[in-house]
Amino acid sequence: MSDLTATAAAQVAAAFDTINARNDGIRAWASLDDEGARARAAVLDARTQQSGGKTVGHLHGVPIGVKDIIDVAGMPTRMGSPIYADAKPPMFDAACVALAKNAGAIVIGKTVTTELAAFHPSKTRNPHNLAHTPGGSSSGSAAAVAAGMVPLAFGSQTAGSIIRPAAFCGVVGLKPSFGLVPRTGVKMQSESLDTVGVLAADMAWAARWFAAMTGSAKVVSAWPANRALRVAIIKNGIDRADTEMNVAVAEAASLLGLAGARVRDVQLPTIFDDVIELQRTVQLFEMARNYEVERTRFRAVLSDVLERVLQEGVKITPQAHRSAASTLEQLRKQADIVFGDDDIWLMPSALGAAPADLTTTGDPVFNRMPTALHQPALNLPHFKTRSGMPLGLQLVAARQQDEKLLAIAMRCEEVFGGTTVED
Repeated sequence: MSDLTATAAAQVAAAFDTINARNDGIRAWASLDDEGARARAAVLDARTQQSGGKTVGHLHGVPIGVKDIIDVAGMPTRMGSPIYADAKPPMFDAACVALAKNAGAIVIGKTVTTELAAFHPSKTRNPHNLAHTPGGSSSGSAAAVAAGMVPLAFGSQTAGSIIRPAAFCGVVGLKPSFGLVPRTGVKMQSESLDTVGVLAADMAWAARWFAAMTGSAKVVSAWPANRALRVAIIKNGIDRADTEMNVAVAEAASLLGLAGARVRDVQLPTIFDDVIELQRTVQLFEMARNYEVERTRFRAVLSDVLERVLQEGVKITPQAHRSAASTLEQLRKQADIVFGDDDIWLMPSALGAAPADLTTTGDPVFNRMPTALHQPALNLPHFKTRSGMPLGLQLVAARQQDEKLLAIAMRCEEVFGGTTVED
């Protein structure tokens, strides 16, 4: 794991040492840039020495991964698809990558994504148990962070592609408010939903990444222990989660209550039960349009899974899409009101721990609503099953309340520690 007190060269060297030791089984990387990363580290170290120890920014010398649907200058963007196997490296970085580099980050490689960031599983394996799925579509980013290869890796989410792999791999996953991080240079799947986020080793790293993305001079600090926290446990759909996940939610509620929080169960109005299907309608319609070239010119090389999804999207009418999009916009406004005086919503990040099944990336059912409502969401990885697999809990804040979400998550990190659920 990266050490900010070490030189950039030492941090990069440590990252490659861990990759060389662990990546053969985990398969988290689509490509690596050993020479370029070490050269960048040398430049940063020389600049630091010349300036008397001054650092570039919040991510000075930190090795990071970038999901392989996001452009990095000089590195091909292959998007987990044979369509782009011979893609030429772009001339310029995606905007989010440029922000990270300006804050001192060193891109050491592109992390594996599922096929076109959709539902067909990638080659990546879960570091906690190679027989279990790492989730998708930010599978490589989650696995690389979980394995200690890098402390940060870019991901993206259109349904549950940050939160779910973060939960399955046992790392922090942050999906910011929609539009907070620029998407220029990122393969578009859904213009209404795509959100750039991060997989992080812990909350301190997530907060540093957030400061770099927003240009903040200060890193968010934890919610004060002497300031009462108001937590709503969202009960909608909770019966779909497995027993160990329900136990984890109950344990989290108990720990927060003992720490002085006001914790209450909340059943959102029935109108919010429609959000999951509305989100899916918008996602598939826009995916089919944005993947028009892949769908029509390269159908023969698409997986059966992606082909079926795209065909389903083609059948959605423009009228149905407009109706779903309009309803979601109204529900976003309703959600802001429903939050009331609650500071945070708490719900599962997934149905349970990562399935022991490499043919699936898991079900994003608990992720679709925050994504559709453009709310910031975060996976906290501090609970485990009795067999030792991570169980992720999801914290959700009101729109544009990202700093509040981070502060509360840092406080929850202190409260939860590492917890194994007991029946």
